[in-house]
Amino acid sequence: MKGAIITDLKKLEIQEFPDPKPDGKNVIMKVQTCGICGSDIHMWELGDKPGYKGIRPGHEHVGIVVDPGSRTDLKVGDRITSLPVSAPCGKCTACMEHRYDDCMNRIKGVGNFADGPAGTYAEYFFTAPNLVRKVPDGMLNEEAAMVEPCATPYSAVKDMNIRRGDKVLVFGGGIIGSFAAQWSKYFGADYVGMVEVNEFRGKKNLEVGNIDELFDGKDPELLQKLIKASGGKGFDYVLECTGQSQPLNTAILASKMYARIAIIGVSAQPILFNNIYALFKRARLQAYLCYTDAEFDEVMNLIATKKFDVMRYYSGDCKLEEIEDCFKYLHSPECQKVKIMLQFPRD
Repeated sequence: MKGAIITDLKKLEIQEFPDPKPDGKNVIMKVQTCGICGSDIHMWELGDKPGYKGIRPGHEHVGIVVDPGSRTDLKVGDRITSLPVSAPCGKCTACMEHRYDDCMNRIKGVGNFADGPAGTYAEYFFTAPNLVRKVPDGMLNEEAAMVEPCATPYSAVKDMNIRRGDKVLVFGGGIIGSFAAQWSKYFGADYVGMVEVNEFRGKKNLEVGNIDELFDGKDPELLQKLIKASGGKGFDYVLECTGQSQPLNTAILASKMYARIAIIGVSAQPILFNNIYALFKRARLQAYLCYTDAEFDEVMNLIATKKFDVMRYYSGDCKLEEIEDCFKYLHSPECQKVKIMLQFPRD
């Protein structure tokens, strides 16, 4: 089969790999659609570094069953997606306490580690049977592929208990920041502001009603404007979705005393922040990576029943042989796309 692999600094090659072999347990999927994630681009940016070179990326996938493995409820041709994590190890403290979502061995997720499970920028993929989910009838492939990136902001916003009357600030208007703003509105936030440097993405969030106000991340008077927009006291909740140092520092300064600040943006490099800001604000910073199995299912149901619109972000497609050019475009300041899907031929 053909698949993509990071081979060097900003170098993504298409190579031949062995097809997955049926083993009577794992489910084998023929990939049809895979979303291009910002974390994949971060890894590509560091492709000459140990731990990144050799990664076979892709984790926002949907396809059809080639071999159902041990899943008796699946048949060849069924549309499926899966949680892009490793199966719980069954041996660590979390697993022994039946807290399988907290198993640290699951962190080696699909398409994120050179020595971890291969990702879904490939024609075929196999995964543990308990991670596989049937795609409901009537749900588009593109909708199913966006369950994964939609679930992390859902987990964060739900955990932070954002509700009616709250003022929320989101840093970043990429797909994660867009979903974070949309979920904040979904749960009832009175006001959602967004800081973004890409004019297209910021205006897109205004256009679809995710946010009430857009702030230019390059504005030298940004902090003063944010404090004013908050009513002078700072924001109740701040969701940092860029994975960068400056936005995190500004997020802390723009928050109120004792505010909850969610760190959702992924960075492949260290992030620096001035901890004195957090100390003075007594800020409660919490990091969010992924979601529980139940939250993945909740998000899939909300999207499938058209209660939560994700297609507003769908910006176009690319083929496997075009994937590196697509990465370069998404990485550029001129990018005017939010979510691009890698599409495979459907027989």
